[in-house]
Amino acid sequence: MKVRVRSFGENAFLLDWPTKIDENLHKEIVAVNALIQDSYATVLVETVVTYHSIAVYLKDTADSGQCILELENLISKDYEKALTDARLVTIPVCYEESLALDMATVAATHNLSAGEVIALHTAPIYPVYFLGFLPGFPYLGGLDKKLHTPRRDTPRLQIAAGSVAIGESQTGIYPSNSPGGWNIIGKTPIRLFDLATTPSNLLQAGDRVKFEAISFSAYEQIVLNIKSGAFQLKITNL
Repeated sequence: MKVRVRSFGENAFLLDWPTKIDENLHKEIVAVNALIQDSYATVLVETVVTYHSIAVYLKDTADSGQCILELENLISKDYEKALTDARLVTIPVCYEESLALDMATVAATHNLSAGEVIALHTAPIYPVYFLGFLPGFPYLGGLDKKLHTPRRDTPRLQIAAGSVAIGESQTGIYPSNSPGGWNIIGKTPIRLFDLATTPSNLLQAGDRVKFEAISFSAYEQIVLNIKSGAFQLKITNL
């Protein structure tokens, strides 16, 4: 494992891996992140995972220099023990025209039909590399190259929560109403971020996501089921 541990300001340190986007590399990062959260729970404020690094923020009472020395030894001994099965979260998405504002643009860009775009988008199992931009916004890897689409020239001022979108080589889900420049190809009724739940984020770095196409009527029924507490999201282990 090629990882460098260094100071990252007061009461913080940074773990750096090779600068690349790689699913196997990210599995290492997720495992080490779990190891840190378990081993330093009493002095940890938070960790922030990205494509190739982990920022670790500690309480004022912690000695970050000592933690760095301990962590290097801990990783070498216990890293493989922290590797776990990934969660697979199946997220229903309605790709109907009224919810897929940029489907026609994406399809035309690649000389595809809407049905072909949907088939390509629902085929992969996407790794969640990290959350960013907005609380709960998942950056997903694995988008088929046939769907790589430039961002909109003019971002929208308001995109609805649950909108599923494509931006360049990535796909993601807007967890809340916000501006944005990605191409909207569908919408999920599932809430990705909710302060009333613990944890607040539905997805975490290291999870896997599978999109499942649903009809508009199924979308509306899920909305009702969520409100009544009758909906059960499909989550399994890989």
